[in-house]
Amino acid sequence: MSIQQNQTYRVLSMYERLSKGGALTKSNEANRFGVGEKTIQRDLESIRTFLETEKVNQFLEYDRTEKVYKLNVDNQSFLRKEEILAVVKILVESRAFPKNDMKQIINKLTDQALPRDRVFIEKLMMNEKHLYVDLKHEKSLFDLLWTLAEAIHTKRVIHVKYKREHDKEEKQHILKPLGIVFSEYYFYLIADQTKRKIDFPTIYRVDRIASCEVQPTRFRFPYQDRFQEGEFRQRIQFMYTGDLLTIKFKFTGASPQAVLDRLPTARIIDEKDEYIMFKAEVFGNGIKMWLLSQGEYIEVLEPEELRKQVMESVMRMAEKYQ
Repeated sequence: MSIQQNQTYRVLSMYERLSKGGALTKSNEANRFGVGEKTIQRDLESIRTFLETEKVNQFLEYDRTEKVYKLNVDNQSFLRKEEILAVVKILVESRAFPKNDMKQIINKLTDQALPRDRVFIEKLMMNEKHLYVDLKHEKSLFDLLWTLAEAIHTKRVIHVKYKREHDKEEKQHILKPLGIVFSEYYFYLIADQTKRKIDFPTIYRVDRIASCEVQPTRFRFPYQDRFQEGEFRQRIQFMYTGDLLTIKFKFTGASPQAVLDRLPTARIIDEKDEYIMFKAEVFGNGIKMWLLSQGEYIEVLEPEELRKQVMESVMRMAEKYQ
């Protein structure tokens, strides 16, 4: 090994240990590599110069109390351990990715912590990674999500092969991709049809897309009519589309705040001792499922057609228990 290779190896070795929170002394490093302390001093100066030149929010400092060299880091450039714990908990509960993908994400998040916190976080996350349960599709989605995101951004038509859970064969669709949303464990593609005109977009579960080819054809979408993922998400429940409705209902449950959190467009229009009346703008089909999930604590008032549908569903449910 040449002198230059020896120096490169020493510098990389020392920096790796420093970046993991280690502390170095010139005497120990000189013994480790079989060189003089002046050589180690030059190596340390090379590390210090690199960090200062590249502005990587790390600084090599000499601790005169402990008589060691350490990396001092700008805490603002790292995630706090509390932040990493919160984000990991959300990711694990979402079950959005296969187990191996989730492990990689957790490991990379852990690397964003301060060096001194990483070992503790790794121990804390060990149980989360071990007990994580895959969704049944077990499909890595990163590449497909990125392909869809690029097609949405560049407004390019896509050709997809799509297979629902009980379909025997894949079906082909030519779509105008509008947005991607995440809900209830799954990623969904929101898209307009190209072969037929309907008043609201169609929803496709991303993990059921067998293949996606981005076409050179672009589609136009007036800026004022552009798809807004955030606004769409506020008005949809359980990823079922339908006509845009304004609904009114009475709520007698314990937590009106939970209603407002679940339906971001909802507002209280009347408040009595025995009930609270809400009004909200939603897409039709999914909201029926949510209303029924609230059981006896909700009475639908408007629109009349939705009230009738909920009533019929309740009657059919009651018949099963007679």
